[in-house]
Amino acid sequence: MSVLVTGGLGFIGARVVLQLLKRDISVIVADLDIEKNKERLEKNIDKIGKHKDLVSYQKLDITDYQNIEQIFKKNKLDCVINLAYGIGTICEENPLLASKINIVGTTSMFEMIVKYKIRRLVFASSETVYGAHQEFYGDKAVTENDYSGINNHFYTYGVMKLLNEFMAEKYIKKHGCSIAYTRPSVVFGYGRQNTAINWAEDFAAKPALGQAAYLPFSKNNRDNWIYVEDCAEQLVRLALKETLNYSCFNSGSETLNGHQLESAVKKFIPNAEINFDESVKSTPLIDDQNDERIRKEIDFNPRSFEEGVKCLIEDIRRNN
Repeated sequence: MSVLVTGGLGFIGARVVLQLLKRDISVIVADLDIEKNKERLEKNIDKIGKHKDLVSYQKLDITDYQNIEQIFKKNKLDCVINLAYGIGTICEENPLLASKINIVGTTSMFEMIVKYKIRRLVFASSETVYGAHQEFYGDKAVTENDYSGINNHFYTYGVMKLLNEFMAEKYIKKHGCSIAYTRPSVVFGYGRQNTAINWAEDFAAKPALGQAAYLPFSKNNRDNWIYVEDCAEQLVRLALKETLNYSCFNSGSETLNGHQLESAVKKFIPNAEINFDESVKSTPLIDDQNDERIRKEIDFNPRSFEEGVKCLIEDIRRNN
């Protein structure tokens, strides 16, 4: 049995692949452009001392239903971790293509797990499903049961994720299939590519390379952060656990403001130059997530923000 990871060469997907390989689980990596990041992934596979024979690659255009089905027909799959998604500017600038990828493509994956009787599908939703304003919820950590309507949203991406969740629950109820999803907060780490929040790498990556970082929010802004390796580990544990008590999980981890962010970076780079935009009061995201549910479900506590910053800096310097 293998695990299919769609978007398996992406920022989070490549980490998911590595976490599975550490467990000696064979992985099918499916992505639109196999050659783009394959070399980087294989270098990291060598670093963890695993054999490349555990990995096979499949070209995947998630807008092409027949392409998706061929992968399911050709392979004996235990579970699927679906991370094939259009993020960043595509959702605002090309909503038709984004809809084909994010809405039709994700629903096609739900169809496949029913048709081919796959044990479980796990996908990454987003904290953006909660809308753009912490004030809507008051001064508290947002739980999985909280909800706001689309008039409170900023990102088209977030509304698409909301529809993915709605469809997932429909499939669970109608077909009795097992689908689970996380709502990642700000995922930080090395290797982001053209996303709407590249600042979630730049805040430490730029100083690590001796450059100034410019962040598009006030120093008093608060956000909830999770290191990319921990986000990947959550997805893997949800995929592999025999039974789950819920379908929906906040990724959570740690909430901090710009002052605390700067202090964490300067612990490792004392002369770091980090500039904030005081004209922007806050990011269009909620500030805080309650992550008690996922910590209990998979018996896993993500590393602290400071520990993640250290890993990010080491990763940046190692790769440059």
